[in-house]
Amino acid sequence: MKNIAYLFLAAILIFSSCSEDEIPAQMAVEINFENTLNGKPLQLNGGSFTLPSGEPFTAKKLKYYISNVILTDTKGGAIYTVPASYHLIGQDINTKVDLGLIPSAGYDQITFSIGVDAEANAKTDQTGDLDPNSDMAWNWNSGYKFVVLEGEFTSKANGERKGLIFHIGRNQNYKTVTQTLSGIRAGSSATINLQTVVDQLFLDPNPLKVSELPSTTIMGGEWADKIGQNYANGFVKIK
Repeated sequence: MKNIAYLFLAAILIFSSCSEDEIPAQMAVEINFENTLNGKPLQLNGGSFTLPSGEPFTAKKLKYYISNVILTDTKGGAIYTVPASYHLIGQDINTKVDLGLIPSAGYDQITFSIGVDAEANAKTDQTGDLDPNSDMAWNWNSGYKFVVLEGEFTSKANGERKGLIFHIGRNQNYKTVTQTLSGIRAGSSATINLQTVVDQLFLDPNPLKVSELPSTTIMGGEWADKIGQNYANGFVKIK
């Protein structure tokens, strides 16, 4: 009789242990963005910032699209594609993307794009973050601005204060980035911290000295494509 009681107790303990170790089917995940310049949190209309080429700079506006987010568990084989994934991020606008409850997995890789894919970019009669009232749709053509930076800099050549406007779009500047994640466990809520490095708009592979640009208003053409190549290379990365 005692043996039966012991076996019954052991079965209860094993069942209880299995229940406690069971991984929930879903987990809550959010993505946070920190916008930086000179290694410091970006401020609009204030702060002491310098462009990589040495010109003192005051940022007035920063906005950019992050789209088509995919999380991958390269070891377990799970892949989760975030539905309707178009997110307008910007300083003093929105710096967080709440993915809600997603399938549980030990995700160790995130893939996302900077800009709006060709299909969505072909029309501007959309809602949510793609609503043209967000001030990110071209007013003279179909399509979206992918990255917007506006501000003022002091010319190294003559000390003159000038405006700087980057409105970068068009399909060739839709760039996809993959970053490695760590510390995300299946079944546990997680926050993915990404850092946006404004400096990179002016760096590799196309170093820009704004004092030497043919125009400080760039909305298309060769220089816009060069900036697009730059933001594919470390503009948004794991913090």
